[in-house]
Amino acid sequence: MILQNKFDVPTSPEEAWQTLLDVPGIVGCVPGAELTSKESDNVYKGRVSVKLGPVALKFNGSATIETADSATRTALIRANGTDQQGRGNAGAVTTMRVEPSAAGSTVTLDTDLQLSGLVAQYGRASGVITAVSSTIISQFAENLRRQIGAQKVADLPAEREEPISAERKTASVDNAIGGGMLWKIFTAWFGGLFGASRRG
Repeated sequence: MILQNKFDVPTSPEEAWQTLLDVPGIVGCVPGAELTSKESDNVYKGRVSVKLGPVALKFNGSATIETADSATRTALIRANGTDQQGRGNAGAVTTMRVEPSAAGSTVTLDTDLQLSGLVAQYGRASGVITAVSSTIISQFAENLRRQIGAQKVADLPAEREEPISAERKTASVDNAIGGGMLWKIFTAWFGGLFGASRRG
């Protein structure tokens, strides 16, 4: 089964390329994924939990970055896994490309996915696999964008603190009080709304 996914990240192609090849650094962005060991520079072992319709699966497997061309920012990644309950296997060969875009970079993933055993029966409907793949990639992209944004903020130089005048301190206190009251009003309204929903 051939799957294609695309997503944008708010950073340069060079930075996006380096980030995506840092498997230990981004594995936390992948829903249900856990890195268990690094076998060599390009081989990683881990676990992945995924749901195909109503069936929850957990795979133990490995991923290998077989080729990585920094000039074209293209990589070939091979992964395979076995369901912990012996319900089948999954294998995938993915070509990743990173290209410049208006948002910063566009990442394209072309995947040849192979399933066997009961796992293949669970995912027989191509629509299920496509939907699950799209959801995982969408969540991964969102987590990755959040991580890149947090890193950029962390890399900013610290601003010098200016002395705060008495007038500014008073204004800050007034704003804090006002903000606190608004927050209490909002939470009361929000809680009342759900309380009403429960009562209804």
